[in-house]
Amino acid sequence: MKYINDSLKLATIVEQKIKAQDPKQLESVKMCLMERMGTPVGLHTAGVPFILSALLSLISFSMPQLSLWGAIFQWFSWPEHAVFAGIIPTGFLYCLLIFPSMTLFSRGYMAALKFYLALIFATAALAACNLLYELIAVLTFDGHAGLLISAFIGVLFSTGSIKLINSAMFVKTSAFYLHNRVWRWQLKHHTQNAS
Repeated sequence: MKYINDSLKLATIVEQKIKAQDPKQLESVKMCLMERMGTPVGLHTAGVPFILSALLSLISFSMPQLSLWGAIFQWFSWPEHAVFAGIIPTGFLYCLLIFPSMTLFSRGYMAALKFYLALIFATAALAACNLLYELIAVLTFDGHAGLLISAFIGVLFSTGSIKLINSAMFVKTSAFYLHNRVWRWQLKHHTQNAS
């Protein structure tokens, strides 16, 4: 989790310097962030590790939904053919949580990064629990092997999502987003001081 901690440290520094509102310190931080991000154009500036992480997390979240909602519908004796009435709103809600957090972090807000991290770690925990459940179901009460395979794939996707966030390229992406936030702050305050 070294790289995740690096991204969080960079975000903390930027938050503190923006609150201090010292233009010299912010310029120093901006230069430090430029050094951390390296080349100004590349996969990190396109947000590739961040976008792929979100995509893998979304797919991983989708994997256990059929089992989860199937069990809920069976428990309440609801018609099994209507299981998508639970799956679709749940997926929509997940998208409503993950995409705004991505958008806000791409604007350089640390709280959004923390929320995003909590979301992907919760998704990984859900995928791991689903794998355990499906494994027990297959071994004890004639579960479906296809659901076990999808649960395993969900764990792989969650692992990939976390690995993408815990990478040197994501630290560069974070530095790019935070650099742009400092730059926007400088432009805003330069315009206010000029008028």
